[in-house]
Formats: sequence, C-alpha cells, structure tokens
Amino acid sequence: MNTRRLTCARDLQFRNVWCGALLLLFCIVSPAYSEDDLPGGGQATPVDSIALPAGFRAELLRSAQSGEGSWISMTFDDRGRIILGRDKRGLARLSLSEDRSQVDRLEVIENTLKHCRGVLWAHDSLYVCATNTSGFYRLRDTTGDDQFDAVEELKKFDYQSRYGHGPNQIVLGPDNMLYVVIGNDVAFPEGFAVDSPYRDPQDDHLLPEPRDAVPEIRVGYVAKTDPDGKNWEILAGGFRNQFDVAFNADGELFTYDADMEWDVGLPWYRPTRLNHVVSGGEYGWRWGTGKWPEYFADSLPTTLDTGLGSPTGLEFGTRSHFPPAYRKALFMGDWQHGRIFQVQLTPRGASYDAQYQVFLEGGALNVCDLTFGPDGALYFITGGRGSQSGLYRVTYEGPDVAASVPTAEQTALAQQAAASRQLRHQLEQWHTRRDAQAIDAAWPHLNSEDRWLRFAARLAIERQDPELWRERALSETRPTASIAVLLALARLGRPQDQSELLAALTRLPLATLDREQWLGALRVLQLSFIRQGCPAEADRCRVLARLDPMYPHASNFVNRELGSLLIYLRAPDVVPRTVELLRTAISQEDAIFFAQRLARVADGWTIETREAFFDSLLAARRYQGGKLLGDSLKAIREDAIATLTETEQEHLKSRLEELAIAPEESDVHDSPAASFVKAWTWEELETALPQTRHGRSWEQGRAALAKAQCLKCHRVNEQGSSTGPDLTHVGHRFDGRALLESILQPSKEIDEKYRLSSYVMDSGQVITGRPIGVSAAVITVQTNSLRAETVALKRAEIEQTLPAGLSPMPTGLLDVLTRDEILDLLAYLQSGGNPKD
Repeated sequence: MNTRRLTCARDLQFRNVWCGALLLLFCIVSPAYSEDDLPGGGQATPVDSIALPAGFRAELLRSAQSGEGSWISMTFDDRGRIILGRDKRGLARLSLSEDRSQVDRLEVIENTLKHCRGVLWAHDSLYVCATNTSGFYRLRDTTGDDQFDAVEELKKFDYQSRYGHGPNQIVLGPDNMLYVVIGNDVAFPEGFAVDSPYRDPQDDHLLPEPRDAVPEIRVGYVAKTDPDGKNWEILAGGFRNQFDVAFNADGELFTYDADMEWDVGLPWYRPTRLNHVVSGGEYGWRWGTGKWPEYFADSLPTTLDTGLGSPTGLEFGTRSHFPPAYRKALFMGDWQHGRIFQVQLTPRGASYDAQYQVFLEGGALNVCDLTFGPDGALYFITGGRGSQSGLYRVTYEGPDVAASVPTAEQTALAQQAAASRQLRHQLEQWHTRRDAQAIDAAWPHLNSEDRWLRFAARLAIERQDPELWRERALSETRPTASIAVLLALARLGRPQDQSELLAALTRLPLATLDREQWLGALRVLQLSFIRQGCPAEADRCRVLARLDPMYPHASNFVNRELGSLLIYLRAPDVVPRTVELLRTAISQEDAIFFAQRLARVADGWTIETREAFFDSLLAARRYQGGKLLGDSLKAIREDAIATLTETEQEHLKSRLEELAIAPEESDVHDSPAASFVKAWTWEELETALPQTRHGRSWEQGRAALAKAQCLKCHRVNEQGSSTGPDLTHVGHRFDGRALLESILQPSKEIDEKYRLSSYVMDSGQVITGRPIGVSAAVITVQTNSLRAETVALKRAEIEQTLPAGLSPMPTGLLDVLTRDEILDLLAYLQSGGNPKD
C-alpha cells in the first residue's frame, strides 16, 4: 500500500497479555533512559475530556510511563505495530492487543538518535528524521531477528537551532518516493539537484529592515528522494516550520505551516496556514519583518488560514473506516490548542478552496502526530517538549451514512478542476529542464485568470534560455500576461534587460488595471530594482511620471507597495501623502507598516508632518500584540529619531521625552481607546435593523470597526489582524440580524473552532481561556485576547477540563458606539468593506 506510514494489508493477531511480569521484563531489557528525559505524570488526558462528533468514540490505549519518554511522531510498520519517535532520544515500538483496545508491549528499539520528529515505515525500512542529531537515517533488519542492526545516515543536515525547526516528518508519496519535511533552520545541503523545481530563495525586499539581516537565507522546504537516499531535489519552499505533509486522493500535496506568534499585531504576521504544495512553489516565509504578503505575484497564496496555533500531524481520511465525507477530509493536528481539525477541500481551478471545523478537542490535548491504522481507525499521540504522552484511537460506531450524490453542476466543476490540475502538471514538467517547446506551450497560460496556472506557466518560461523569449516578453500587450512574463525577466536579474523592461511595464494602462494586476505590476518594479539594480535617471523619471499621480490608491495593499516604491524612487511629496495614510489608518497593522517605511526617510519632512508622525508613535503605545510588537515599535522610534535635525529634535522635545518613558509608566498606555456611550440591549437595536439597508455612512462604519476594537482580531477586506476569522465575506453568509446577535451576544452560539476551555483547579477556582503553551508541568492559558493576558496553570492542580460556554470575543464591544455608528458598522460588514456597495 503506497501510502504514508505504510500499514500492513492484513490484520495481525496479538495476544491480549498485559501483566506485571511483562512490565518487569521490559524494564530489565530496555536500554537505559535517564530520568532527565521523563515527561512525568504518568496519566495522559482522559477521554472524557475529549469532545467528538456524534457517532465517534475515543479510547486512551496507553499513557507514557516513567522511562518511556515523551512521544512526538508515529508510524505503523508492516506488522501493524506502532513505532514512536521520542522527544529526547530514541525510538519505541508498541504492539497492540487483538482488539486494539490496549498496548500489549512497549519496547525501546533505538536509543541514540536525538529528537526523532519524523518516522516512516516504507520499502522494508524505518526512515527517521533525527532533528537534534541533524540527519536523515534508514534503519533495517538484515538478520531477521526483528531488530534494527543496520543504521545508515542518508543525508546530513546543517541544523542550527534549538527550537525544532529542522528535519521533520517523512511521507511516502504515490510515486513511491520519500518526501522529507524541513523547517526553516536548515540550509540546502550539498547533493541536491541544481535543477530542482525550487531553488535559490532570496529576501527580495525593496526597503529591507537592516535588523533582519542574516548571514544566510534559510526557509522551510519540502525535499524528495529515492528509497536509497541517493538522488535529492527540492520541490517547494518558503515555509516557516511545517511539521508534516499529506497527499490527497488526487495525488496533490498539502502542508500545514506554523505562524510566528510573536508577530501578532504586526503587519507581517502570518497565521497558521494550510498550503497546497506544488512544483517550484514559493510560499513567502522570510526572517523577521521580511515575511512576504501573500499577494506577491512571485509567491502562492494560502489555501486556508486557521489563526494562532502549532501545526503538527497531517493525514487525509482516505484509508479510514469513517463515513464518506470524513474519508475525503484532511485531518490536521494543532498542538497548542489541543485539537484536530477536519478540512473539506473543494477543487477550484488548478488548486482548491477549503473550509474547516473542529473534529476533536480536549483540554491539554497536545496533539503531536496522527495517522490511520490498518483497522481504519484514527490513531494520534500527545506529547512534546517533555510533556505527558498518550496514545489514542478514534473509531466510528454510529449508523451507516450513504455517500452524497454530486449534482450535475458539482460534477462539471470537478471535471473542469481536474483538467486545470492536469494542465498545471503538464506545465510543471518544464520546471526542471530546458526545452524550447516549453515557451509556446506555456505562453497562453500567462494570461490565465487562475493564479496557480499563471505561476506554473511563468516558472516554465523562466527556466528556459531568456534569449528565446526576451523580445516576445517585451512586446506582450495583454496586461496579465505582460506582468507575468516581465516578472520572470525581472527575477533573472540581468541589468541589461532593465531599461526595456521598465518601458514595457510603463506602457500598461494603469488606470484600468484591477487590484491584482496593480499588485503584480508593482512587484515587477520592485524585483527589477532589487535584482537588476537602481534604475538610470531617465528610467526613474519615466516610472515616477506614471506612478506618482496614482498615490494614494483606493486599495490599501496597493498603497503599501506603491508608497514603498515612491519612497525608493524619491518621489516629491511622498512623505506628506504617506503621513496622511498613517494618520488616518484604522488598524494598527496599517499604521505600523507606514511608520516603518517612513522611519528611515530623512528628507521631505515639514514640522507638521514630523509632529503627526511622532504623535502616531505616541498613539502606538496603546497597541497590543505579540512579544515582538514592542521591539518593532522601538526600532521604528530609533530609526526615526536618527533622521532628525537638531532643530527638529528641539521642536519635538516634549514628544521625544514622552516616548522615552517606559509604556507602563505612561498614562497614554492605559488610556481607553474610546469613551463609554451606553450598555446596548438587543431590544434597543433589533428594531433599528431595517435602517442598515440604505442611507448609511461607509466612512463612519469603517471608523466604528476600529473604535469597537474589531480589527484587533479580525480582518475586513485589506485591513486588520489575521488572528481571528476574516470578516470580509461575512455579509454574504449572515444577514444584519445574525451579525448584530454575534456581536452583542457572542456566547449565544460559539463556533467550535474558537471555543475556549475551562480549567477546574483543585482549589475550586475555574480559569477560562485558550491554551497557548504546554510543558511537562504547566499549561499557559490566555484569558484575555485583547490585552494578551495569560496565567500559568500547574498541570498537577487541574482536576477537570471542559469546553467553555464563553466566547473568546468579549461582550460590550458596541458600548463605545452610538446607535448610528452601530448601524453603520453593520452595513459596513454586510458590504464587505466595499465603498461601492
């Protein structure tokens, strides 16, 4: 069976024996395992703390005992046994009882490999990614005694971290090749094919933050090799720390990438995300503030954002004995929040759309890995970072469920999507080789409305000799195709191409470009200046003449990139225009972005714009977010102060003195964002709902969104935070009544994805919040998302964990708004933030 974590085709019979004598024997024959490696506790989270859909049943098969370590990865071998990778070092093997209701035997089968984050049984071998041993290994039994006597290092990795961002899971692909998941602290090793689909990642930032500078650009990537580990290539990259990958029934590959939670509240924060992994795919993670926005045309977008979390195991339900809908679903582990998501993927063009819900959730259920066994049940383990481990089994015991019959429309859409994916695969064959036929074959698809096809076509052409397509690129007149192929020309970085490239780009009809085309054209300009060098004066003036009148633009994202370009090109009056965008920004992410861009600009200021800029920095002291928010604001202050003249420093003295005061010592930090108006009731507002249908103020609705602090967690259109669900299209799913109810009474109906947990302590105290950290002894719970308040709970003092009846969304958000502001806010949400609605 050519699937990940290969399972045997037959059910094996094991004796149902579990007694003290066996335990004693195990302790005698097992290799030594120091007490420093023990997670402690001896009791994994009980199943009565786990919530499941109707018809499903969870069993705790084993809690890790003293000496057995904390478990972080798992695979089934060819005899139906479970092999576990351990947190500190070594591998263990579990034999299950005949009815698979318990573990009959645990044996340590290897005890030298450190931090085994990836294990896979395939090709009569056990493959292991030992992160802290910095290598990829193949273990084999060459004598037939059921022990691994041959251990071979197939690849050495230059892993430079202590956070586990190194070699992760290993997966068997439908092509019988091994797919190795590598985090962002590992350089590309020697021995990889130079013509790999993914190669030579660059930061590619026009106005880089100097503090982000690193000696070597390292990004997470997915590598592919043969069973002997002889031939290697890099399939895709630009990830942070994706733990696992999984193939669906179509043979398409997916990964679940980690966020950087310290970036919350900053414009470069990227939530945990499901990515469709394709040939040559660039997914835009970079160090520090340099993370790419997903609209960069030389990258690929997220398939699904899931907010804060710690992605772990990943597996499609294809081999499960679950009802049909679940067999098509992707199951994703979230270590931080103790849950497993169920994702439904819908083919769309050459990629997929996705929706998700919570499949399984429990308090302190730090899910590390999951897979389906030979019995069609879902098995998962908890553990990691020295915490208590457990092995669980989930089965479906409900009534039979018939598969749904697709409509004719659904069938037609599925067929169209399959054809688009097939076309994408045809284009991808040229990602690794030069063939003049690729140019004619790929060229029509540069103008595709499907971003995934455009990406595949552009990369196919980019891999060919530019002398064969350069003139054709410069003469292309279709805007979408022109932007795509000029992007390829800019990425090649040849200075001799720049002048004609800029001339071709400035011939585009800028006034008629849509937002995606605008962002693509601006990215081409950025890459030209980054890779091909500063433009000649005549070219600079030509570009400025076209861009300058368009700033500011109606699109906030376009303003970000257009403003950066105009600062780079030293456009006249770019400072006052950007200061105005900073001053009127309704989300802290927007304000921080424009402040960072302005901070290192020395010229073009007036006393008025300097005052407005530093007033915005004083206001920024109220901002809330992750650990790096304060450091980022400090860097902006330092850079801005460094550009001041002595006269400006004297004029701004009072503001600079106030900025020098620690935030906790300043009354600015604690000042309320808005004044209390009244405690609104449902009855007062429900009767006014018909008034949201006409005559509302878009500007006031937009301002109310920020005033009620909605943008601290949510994004609407192009503004706000990505830590909570995106509200851009919420008006398409819910009417005004439902929207008002969800804001005014957030706990009346709670989306399971965002439900909190309540922890009952042995003192009788109940703590409600979301777990954001799990260790061997402590669970850190965030009790207030707006203020990022946390409390550390000792695991030994938690008596029970229950799903909370309280929403993470606070009550009273509307109490700072007037009646008209509330109605404008509802109308704004129903319009999706579209001023032309």
